[in-house]
Amino acid sequence: MHGPQAELAADVVADLPVGLFALDARGAVLLWSAEAARLTGWSAEAVLGRNGIDPVKATVDLAAARDMLARARSGRVSDALPAVVPTGRLLYLHAAPGSGEVAVVGVLQDASDARAGVEAFSLLDALWQNAPVGLAYFDRDLRYRRVNSAVTTIDGGTADDRVGRTLEEVHGETGARIAALLRRVLDEDRPLTETPFTGRLWHGRGPEQSWMVNCYPVHDRDGSVLGVGLVVVDITEAERTRRELAELAAARESLLRRYRSLVDATSAAVWIREPDGSAREDSPSYRAVTGQAPHEYAGWGFLEALHPEDRGSKRRAWEAAVVRARAGHDASFEHTHRLRAAGGGYRWFRSRAVPVREGGRLVEWVGTETDIDDELRSRHRLDVLAGATLAVNKALDPETELLALADAVVPEFADLCRVYLVDEAQPLEPGRPVHGRRSVTRAAPGLPPVPGDIGGDGAARFVFGPDHPLARSVRTGRPELELDPLDVEHWAGTPEMYAWAREVRMNSRLVAPVISGGRVIAGLLFAGCGERVPYTADDLALVTELAARASAAVEHGRRFQQTRQVALALQESMLTEPPAMAEIGIGGIEVAARYRPAAAELEVGGDWYDVFRLPFGDLALAVGDVAGHDLAAAATMGQLRSMLRALAFDSDGAPSDVLRRLDRVASRLDVTRFTTLLHGRVLLRADQRVFRWSSAGHPVPLLVGADGTARYACGAVDVVLGVDPDRLRHDQEVELAPGETLVLYTDGLAERRDDVDDRAARELLALAAAGAHLNLEAFCDHLVSGSTSDTGDDVVVLAVRCRA
Repeated sequence: MHGPQAELAADVVADLPVGLFALDARGAVLLWSAEAARLTGWSAEAVLGRNGIDPVKATVDLAAARDMLARARSGRVSDALPAVVPTGRLLYLHAAPGSGEVAVVGVLQDASDARAGVEAFSLLDALWQNAPVGLAYFDRDLRYRRVNSAVTTIDGGTADDRVGRTLEEVHGETGARIAALLRRVLDEDRPLTETPFTGRLWHGRGPEQSWMVNCYPVHDRDGSVLGVGLVVVDITEAERTRRELAELAAARESLLRRYRSLVDATSAAVWIREPDGSAREDSPSYRAVTGQAPHEYAGWGFLEALHPEDRGSKRRAWEAAVVRARAGHDASFEHTHRLRAAGGGYRWFRSRAVPVREGGRLVEWVGTETDIDDELRSRHRLDVLAGATLAVNKALDPETELLALADAVVPEFADLCRVYLVDEAQPLEPGRPVHGRRSVTRAAPGLPPVPGDIGGDGAARFVFGPDHPLARSVRTGRPELELDPLDVEHWAGTPEMYAWAREVRMNSRLVAPVISGGRVIAGLLFAGCGERVPYTADDLALVTELAARASAAVEHGRRFQQTRQVALALQESMLTEPPAMAEIGIGGIEVAARYRPAAAELEVGGDWYDVFRLPFGDLALAVGDVAGHDLAAAATMGQLRSMLRALAFDSDGAPSDVLRRLDRVASRLDVTRFTTLLHGRVLLRADQRVFRWSSAGHPVPLLVGADGTARYACGAVDVVLGVDPDRLRHDQEVELAPGETLVLYTDGLAERRDDVDDRAARELLALAAAGAHLNLEAFCDHLVSGSTSDTGDDVVVLAVRCRA
């Protein structure tokens, strides 16, 4: 470029608001703009032609600079500049490959305008490296540029095995499939989420794995797509478990179909009935099932062998079939019922019959009686197992899970279910009793009340002798089946329970252990009574599976509780106690705060507050609300809180200026989610105490007078963080009169799902006015406990009282 064009280009470079530079392949400076000289304090004459990474002349961190130069030659780079410049500024560098003799071209910016500073970079780097999911970044050529430690944990290898190489070069055919997905993200400039992938990495040499993949385009400040980010979650174990369950279900269904066909092909009894459905002709095969004599079977006597609850429906079904048959309609008959077996007890049978006609006239019925008890009981067991599994999986703590299990099996499977929590300190040795606490009792409707445990003090304690089946099961860790429980002698110590069992005609019991952490923590007892068919070995297999699922649910519940405790401890560590009056520095100012987590999931979220004294004497206040109730929301909250502290502490500007700078920094770092925030300062002006604040989409403060009046502060509410970082923000002021209380809060205090006439806002005023006479700590408790909000959201209350 020569003549006027060159002069024009030089003028443009000189007027750019960022420092522009260019390097040759050796690292020597070819171009150094006036803004670059102003930002660094190094003149063009002192820099041009000089090699910045020459060990003799270097003014930068050599190792970091060489790495940055290498990355810039192979793709874009944005990072803190590792240099000590005369101006003392912290600079930020953006660089990319050049062309021709220009190896690298880049720009310099003041980090106070571009990023939040070294602390923010360190925080982002720590978040990247320690994220619990795999994170990777690829340039437009789909070459690895960065990976975190979770990627190497999931996929194996190291970061050095990947950086600078394509997915195909590292992972072969599986990498090519993932690369095709990333290419779509680049071409369409839109994210692709929740995409399942299965394959083998490292050119097919790795193990078979499954992942859930999320891909997002990464943009430059001007909106250009720089590359693509990848978030990957290893679901190998979950997918394997899902496939195994599906295969098991298919195998069970296949066996069930075979069994059904076999039963249908081998009828237990054949009979002939009169046109009206009564029996005149004898059926020895039917009587062999029921044990009836011929005269007992004749007429409608065969119905006497049915369970009393099924006789009426069987008679009505017969009569309806006769009416259809005599009218010439399709009159095939089918009915399922319980028959009394010759050996005692009832079993399920299916009756099927067809009408026999002569000359269009109904003359008789021919039918079969098929034993389907095993089939129905098998299907019933599967239904019980499915219902119990669903019930326990909905609960989140061990005792609630066991209660849900009991509710799911009574009366569908058992007439009585009891859960016994075993004392963990006792030695489980042969010949010793087992003791603990009874936590759950569920009995079928219609049974008399179940007596309590031994001891007259009402405590739900139990002691079982060494021969009791539950004691044996707890010691051995194996389930047990007991038939005819009333004929054994290990009811000692529980005469009331023995009398109850005789009254309800208990005929069998099943017990199974619940195991957590390798130890039996509870015993499950199921009892069948009255006409219920005694339990069998098949039922023993069912309770074994029930106990296994209960054990898994209890183990999960305990892990969940531990995770929740850790998460709450993490969040509480971020929400420090407000300073005492003596530490505030403004006479007569008292501060109190309350935080109540959401009542769902992990009970952590993004609501937060902060109170701290500024170097110039003012008291800084902040209340914010990051969308979400998960660890991600809590992490974002922690970052924003730290940034706000740093920006407010480093500036004596207005709250609106602090919020504007926070919005700009957080948006450029892509930290903020949907976030509302109110930030302000309590300051002294002459003999007045003044609160000056700025709101980013947050509820306005509440002012409660000593006389019990309450009102909302007036003033503008600006846009939430992350929407328009450069938009002008406003400040509001209000004088804090003696005895007056300033209340900052999050919307969880008053928000309702359906509140078209804004009743919640009026009720919050009334609630605050009613507590105006309370001391500040009690006033905060009054607001939280009296809240009429129904959203289950987090609640933060920050109150400042100006004493007289």
